[in-house]
Amino acid sequence: MSDELNEIQQITHQYRKSLAAFESRTGLAPQLVDTRGVGEEKEKFAKMDADLNAAELIAQNRALEARLAKLESQPVLESRASQRADRASGDEYAHRWLNAMMGGRLHELRAQSALGTDSSGAAIPTDMERRIVELMYQTNVIRQISVVNTIDSKRKITVESALPTTYKVAESAGDPGTGTAATLSFPTFGTQISVDPTTYVTAVKMSLEFIQDSIGANGIGSALDYVARKCAMSMAMKHEEQFTIGDGSGDPQGIALNGLLTQVEDLGATAALSTLTADNIINTVHKVNPAYRNSPRFRWLFSDEFLKTARKLKTSLAGTSSAGYTDQSYIWTPGTNAVNSLTGGVPATIYGVPYSISPYIPSVAGTGSGAAGAIANGDVYAVVGDFNYFEIFDRTGIESLVDPYSNAINRQTTLYVYSRTDSRCMNKAAFAAITA
Repeated sequence: MSDELNEIQQITHQYRKSLAAFESRTGLAPQLVDTRGVGEEKEKFAKMDADLNAAELIAQNRALEARLAKLESQPVLESRASQRADRASGDEYAHRWLNAMMGGRLHELRAQSALGTDSSGAAIPTDMERRIVELMYQTNVIRQISVVNTIDSKRKITVESALPTTYKVAESAGDPGTGTAATLSFPTFGTQISVDPTTYVTAVKMSLEFIQDSIGANGIGSALDYVARKCAMSMAMKHEEQFTIGDGSGDPQGIALNGLLTQVEDLGATAALSTLTADNIINTVHKVNPAYRNSPRFRWLFSDEFLKTARKLKTSLAGTSSAGYTDQSYIWTPGTNAVNSLTGGVPATIYGVPYSISPYIPSVAGTGSGAAGAIANGDVYAVVGDFNYFEIFDRTGIESLVDPYSNAINRQTTLYVYSRTDSRCMNKAAFAAITA
């Protein structure tokens, strides 16, 4: 490359000297040499023009060859072509992402990781991330009834543990109730709750044929829907389990964790759910302060087995049908004329409180925290409370990792999708539980 440049510089130098000599001899502008110069000068300049063009062409070809050689060893990644701030969204990005998945081009996926919020994995298309989050909300019961926050790091949250004192202000010393001087006091923030999101991974296998068909006309959206549905259902089920009975140490803290809540209605040591009575239901609701019971998020959380047991509770009163009840009539009924009904005639409530059903709350043998799933002392059968005080903390972004090799013999690529989340009960006084 340097030889061609030197040759160009030498020819150019001679060219300029000759033009200067022509201008000095004739007093004419150098560009008139073609029309005013002598034959020898015209021939000389024509030869120098040809030499200069040839040298420039050789230099350009050498530069192009060097660039192509570099491209072959370090290919330009498609994801670098677009500089838009929203380049992780839309069909264009999804098309590149699926193409990289199909070809196992890890360099492309690594480059796409710069489009996400975390450099540890490749960002999945925004549309698919949105679908995953929406489906997780639809599948996960506790996500629907609790407060969900998005955070970008670990954090400690300081919780108020005592309120300041309020005093009556008297206009004169003779006013009734005067005599107690106002003493300044401040809210006490004595409790710190640590939030440390736990990482979860979901694996989805995709065949080469599936990815190829997805990249075809109008296939990207349906492909992302399929992958999002598989990932979301699996993630939501695991999150739901952790939000319900997680131990809070290395896992999210579950609202129905054995020993977490202090306001409990105990059915008796390892008592079976069949011993439940209407009094237990009423007592549990009234263990929660009325200030929390007025919240629109105040509700029950229990298993389907608990709901079945509660609905089978019957009265022991005798009477006539004209009086509105009969002997051994069900206490819980959704009818509008149900005398002695715990719902007051409102469907989908127990004792006037709406409910949600979780499959992970202990109810029968095999679902408890004891050995071999036995119901242990303190296992929670039902929780009632203001779920404004149960919070979920999702780490920003969903990451992905592609493995095109492990199942290559079956023409399959494995997609690993990672999510990070945590949950905490922020105020135990807002909840009560029915326990074994």
